[in-house]
Amino acid sequence: MIKLMLGSMGDGELGISAYDTAWVALIKNIDGSDINAPQFPSCLKWIADNQLPHGSWGDDKVFLAHDRLINTLACIVALKSWDAHLD
Repeated sequence: MIKLMLGSMGDGELGISAYDTAWVALIKNIDGSDINAPQFPSCLKWIADNQLPHGSWGDDKVFLAHDRLINTLACIVALKSWDAHLD
């Protein structure tokens, strides 16, 4: 019974997380060219491109206050750390 249930579940799906993306955006460049630049600038672009219309970050389909709060704080920290997309 358990094998049948687990076998029918599939691998699942994992979406992009604003919180995780913000943490990755904080990594400094390690290739030696510019230590004062992010290693993954595309993360900062993703954060800027995925801000919700009312200004926060998080799940746009389900509102959970704690989810929006931690996602938004993480994204603001990442953007401010690099002085990126401050407009």
